[in-house]
Amino acid sequence: PAQVPARQLLRTEASTCVVITVIALIALALIAGADALADPTLWVFAAAVSLSTIGSAVRALAERAGQERRGFVLEWALPLGAIAGALIRPHGALGPAMGILAGLIVGFVGLLPVVLSHRSKGTGTEGQAAPVEVVDRGRTRVLLFDALVYTNLGLLEAGLSHVFATGGFALLNYAYLFVNAALMVPSAAATVVGLRASAGGDPAAHAALRRWAVIGGLVCAGLVIAVGLLLGWAPIATRVDAAVGWSLASGIGVVVLWSAPFAGLRLANTIGRQFVIATEPRRVVLWDLVGLAGRALLLVFAMQWLGLLASPIGLAFAEAVQLLAWWRRPQPRAATA
Repeated sequence: PAQVPARQLLRTEASTCVVITVIALIALALIAGADALADPTLWVFAAAVSLSTIGSAVRALAERAGQERRGFVLEWALPLGAIAGALIRPHGALGPAMGILAGLIVGFVGLLPVVLSHRSKGTGTEGQAAPVEVVDRGRTRVLLFDALVYTNLGLLEAGLSHVFATGGFALLNYAYLFVNAALMVPSAAATVVGLRASAGGDPAAHAALRRWAVIGGLVCAGLVIAVGLLLGWAPIATRVDAAVGWSLASGIGVVVLWSAPFAGLRLANTIGRQFVIATEPRRVVLWDLVGLAGRALLLVFAMQWLGLLASPIGLAFAEAVQLLAWWRRPQPRAATA
């Protein structure tokens, strides 16, 4: 409810933020290995992980306060900060890690005052803030599971990085930085608008979301294709390669181009599946698991023939599966007395 202050909501979910942060830090340590503890890159990533969880919560509360456009600063700052860090400090992951952390700090500092200054619109009968309503914790767990299995782009590739040729995983990360730069802000906007349009569960809203999903998917795929073609254009490729100190553009340009189907389907799903997320989120779990399993099989068994292209093809497969979670028109609800 609008009368519940943002600070109270933040305190209520503090334990959730702590649990997510701890799990993320453990995963980071397991993937990086004990030898990485001596590398400052790991500690920069750990700081970014810790800030990203609370930053996500603050971003959601800023949207609740009607400050979506400020929230998009965080969406842009992450991929652009990573790209800037890679160009300023090439040859290693420290530059991108510092860029990610800087982007998080910029977005967080810009959002926090908005959240803390947000005043509730009303109070309880005794002048106290209304209590937080009881929420369905099972629903919350489903949404967190969906975020881990479906939304996460890099965790599967990180876990299976041993199947890549030497340097392949790094090239993928560079390529997906450019893909995410084109995808991040439209996805954030689509999530906000899609959830609000789906709030009442109206079948007419579902039909409208399907139309916008097709349009948004085509536009986003075209944008990623444009980025891939720019990376293959000699003047741009020369500047990128000179900035990083090695031949990067030629290695990632084709991966970015092959990521266009994934990017288009991801934005289409971001728009359309919000209807299911808002009404019956448990319906997405089966498709999350099917998409993840198929993506993993493609990554492992197609790598020897397709090389790095197995990753964007696997991502596109997982997104195509997700269409089955929401494309079907919802059945009209029976009238009640």
